[in-house]
Amino acid sequence: MVSDIWSRPKARAGMLIAAFLVGCVLTGSLLTKPSLADGALQARTQNTAISDAALAKRTLSLTSLEDGFVAIGQRVLPSVVSIRARRTVQTGRQAPGLDDLFRDFGFRTPGGDGPFELPRIPREFRAEGGGSGVIVRSDGWVLTNDHVVDGADKVTVKLEDGREFDGTVRRDYRSDLAVIKINASNLPTAEFADSDRVRVGQWALAFGAPLALDDTMTLGIISARKRQQAIAEGTEGRFYPALLQTDASINPGNSGGPLVDSTGKVIGINVAIKSPTGGNVGIGFAIPSNTARQVMEALITKGKVVRGFLGVVPTSLTPAQREKYGVKVGGALVETVSEGTPAAKAGLQPEDVIVKVNGRLIEDDVEFRGIVASRAPGETIDMLVRRGGKDIRVSAKLEPAPEIGVAQGTEPSSAGGRLGVKVERVTPDSAKKYNLGDITGGVVVVQVEAGSPADSAGIQPGDVILRANGREMEAPADLDAAIRNLKSGDRVPLVVRRDKTRTLVTVEMP
Repeated sequence: MVSDIWSRPKARAGMLIAAFLVGCVLTGSLLTKPSLADGALQARTQNTAISDAALAKRTLSLTSLEDGFVAIGQRVLPSVVSIRARRTVQTGRQAPGLDDLFRDFGFRTPGGDGPFELPRIPREFRAEGGGSGVIVRSDGWVLTNDHVVDGADKVTVKLEDGREFDGTVRRDYRSDLAVIKINASNLPTAEFADSDRVRVGQWALAFGAPLALDDTMTLGIISARKRQQAIAEGTEGRFYPALLQTDASINPGNSGGPLVDSTGKVIGINVAIKSPTGGNVGIGFAIPSNTARQVMEALITKGKVVRGFLGVVPTSLTPAQREKYGVKVGGALVETVSEGTPAAKAGLQPEDVIVKVNGRLIEDDVEFRGIVASRAPGETIDMLVRRGGKDIRVSAKLEPAPEIGVAQGTEPSSAGGRLGVKVERVTPDSAKKYNLGDITGGVVVVQVEAGSPADSAGIQPGDVILRANGREMEAPADLDAAIRNLKSGDRVPLVVRRDKTRTLVTVEMP
């Protein structure tokens, strides 16, 4: 039927006219009424033109949050400092006789008749590093990382108001913490929070001087707790048993600065980052504030940190180990027991699970380490131990923990200054660094000034001075006392140990 109607000329024309009229009506209606797309555009335009009052109402929570962050910055920044640490780096010495060798072959200076002179390589040069710190006492005590000031000849602390002070240092290698004393008073101080109550997901703000940009504040959250990290430093390294992890931006230079919570209180001391590039990728670490506060107070009041030592290597239990040893929650599994230690004397064995210490339930190996370290040497601890499916009680008398570094000031003794050397006590750390073996007495030379009397006498870094002017050496102060009254031109005999050989060296006083 449709084809028949379209085949008739008059009918076909009428239908075309009718179709045209209908199209005009439809087109007119479309031109005179807004489309759906036009309506959406108009609505968006109206939404964009929001009033100031409406904007303020809808962003009130954001403004309040912003004001909170600003207030934290105003509270914390005055207590944050930047630190410069100057170090003297020793280099190798040029072999003697090379100038003569070149002269023998007839080398001449370019454009002159004189013999060719080899350029002298400096035996030492000065390097400067930086870091951050936080004022913890109004009378001039600053908390920072040990690796910020390690090996420094001079430490300078810069306050937020621009003032600068030279400082003296007390260090604790094991915790990677140190304190600096500056000659200032009435300083703004930071407050500490209980890091045991830190929660994953809470706000965290990092302060410091990343890449030498003083007074920097960054924002993030706590990403994890109780992170164990072994971090290498050249040929050595440090072990951190329980770090806070954060995604607040931390970069080189932030070390030693505070990590604070949403109340502006310190929950950690920034210490390291994990990064394939060397810059921030959102994985930073901080030493918990409870650990930092304990070490800080010991360094300030006693000059060093004395820890209890048991002699075991503990670890947390896996689900399979919990089933095997019958411990549903908590506990620390003993992996290793060192011979001759309090643990061995008390009868602790590998595979023992320490469930309680002095009646306190042990959550994991981190908590157990902290309890032992916080006890004084000579103190006895009572442990409930799961062994072979049975609970037994074991008591152990703690000993002082072996030292892994020095906790002393940065300045060499005045005697070292006269001789041109800087000396330190012989410790396990320095014995390892200079390959001293099992030597325990004497003072080790860590720096020799070029052209000094000690340098002229052949004294080298790594030499151990056992006796000076007839006086036995145990500490840097002994060297000072041995030559304090000597005059210029006096000759002082030193008994020096080098490469397992003892040698008498005579040094003429300047």
